[in-house]
Amino acid sequence: MIRNDELGPLLRTAPWMSEDGRRADRFECVDHAELGTAAHLLVVAAVGGPASGQRFFVPVRSRPGPGGVEEAHAGAEFDAAALQAVSAESRLPTARGGWVHFRSAGLAARSVRRLPFEQGWSSNALSLVETDGTAYVHKTYRRLDEVIREPELLRLMNRTGRTPDWAGDYTYIDPADGARHPLGVFYRHAPGDGIDVPLRESMRSLWPKVTGAKAPDAVVRAHVRPLAENLRGAGQFLAGFHQDLARRLGAAPAPPYPVRDVLARTATRLTALASANIALPKAARTAAFTALREETTALRAAFDSRAAAFASGPCHGDLHLSHLLCRPRADGGWAMNVIDMSTPALGPAEPGWAAQSPVQDLVAVQRALEYFTADEAAYESARRLGIDSLETMRGALDGADEWPPEPRAVLRHVFHAADVWRAHILRLLLGPATNDPLRRLLYLGRLLHELAYNCDHARPYHAAIDLRHALALGAHAPAPTTPART
Repeated sequence: MIRNDELGPLLRTAPWMSEDGRRADRFECVDHAELGTAAHLLVVAAVGGPASGQRFFVPVRSRPGPGGVEEAHAGAEFDAAALQAVSAESRLPTARGGWVHFRSAGLAARSVRRLPFEQGWSSNALSLVETDGTAYVHKTYRRLDEVIREPELLRLMNRTGRTPDWAGDYTYIDPADGARHPLGVFYRHAPGDGIDVPLRESMRSLWPKVTGAKAPDAVVRAHVRPLAENLRGAGQFLAGFHQDLARRLGAAPAPPYPVRDVLARTATRLTALASANIALPKAARTAAFTALREETTALRAAFDSRAAAFASGPCHGDLHLSHLLCRPRADGGWAMNVIDMSTPALGPAEPGWAAQSPVQDLVAVQRALEYFTADEAAYESARRLGIDSLETMRGALDGADEWPPEPRAVLRHVFHAADVWRAHILRLLLGPATNDPLRRLLYLGRLLHELAYNCDHARPYHAAIDLRHALALGAHAPAPTTPART
């Protein structure tokens, strides 16, 4: 069996481990199962330090020489053994009286081979395997005590065409309390790119057309026309995803969304953020928080004056542009899939069921487009002016009023074109903008959540994007959204 003194060096150097986790005094194996000869399936707890008590799932294999163990994720043997255990719906006993339970959608894993796969950085382990000519993603969850609903969501959404096909998963059943902790899942590989890829291509190919001699509005409108039908189709796909998710999770009748409770928490967060130390221009910062407070007051009045309840409903939970996969079809349209779902609750009996809405996903897409567009505009204006992008982002926040006329005109022209492009993309994807109070509330909540994160992690560049869009909530619209005058 693996010795506890072998775990520390392995886990402290793991790229997925949080900084707090690395500062644990030591790690102890608190339970384990054997996946044949392919891997020891360890449940490991941090002892001492900031991560004390946190548990991790770490499949390892023995190796000769110093150190004695290495992560099993690096080899094909673990993938093949796990897939075969899924196919057989195995139940592996653990040393402390628990189980690792494998379940399957009827997959027959007769032969398994690993395929090349660039997973990028992730707190989970990802690999790609093929069996009987079909490719499957194998995702292993590292942090045992996090709430993970993805395997069950994939199972419930199986064969809807909205999510990758679920092939099977495996779960640790804790001997102490019978709690089930997802360890890994297999799902059919959905080829394609996140929708951010064609959007980035569109925006970057726009820049050569944006010159001081041309009005951005007409240029942008013509430039985005080739994407129009596919973006409308993506919006329809997202609406269909929400409908299927509601049906599969048993969402009828939908309970009322707790708008007043959420608004109260949002107001508390705003008060706490107002004193945060953000290294950004003071006047713009003050105006942004004024706009945020005015929006909070306006929402309170809107909810007080409205008798009808706002309906809730299940959602993706943390939708990013990269989670909307698209790939070209023969007819020129896009085939699409949604990945990495983190729906807050799986059914009416779970806490948090009412405090979710498909509108959250629309707001998440809107905020992602705001970050994406501002970032591209900051880099393009920095390239044109030969300065750092943090300076162009700060200039976009305060209007660059103290800049010399010529660079100020360049900055404003680029950001105005970006704002026009974003507005067109958003309208095509999500439909016309509405003044719906629930959407405004969820937008405000997400903006403050992201602003809090950027303040806590000393990210003034990203905080400037948050404050720039906070300004647009009220009467203090940022100067770069208006055409420059020279």
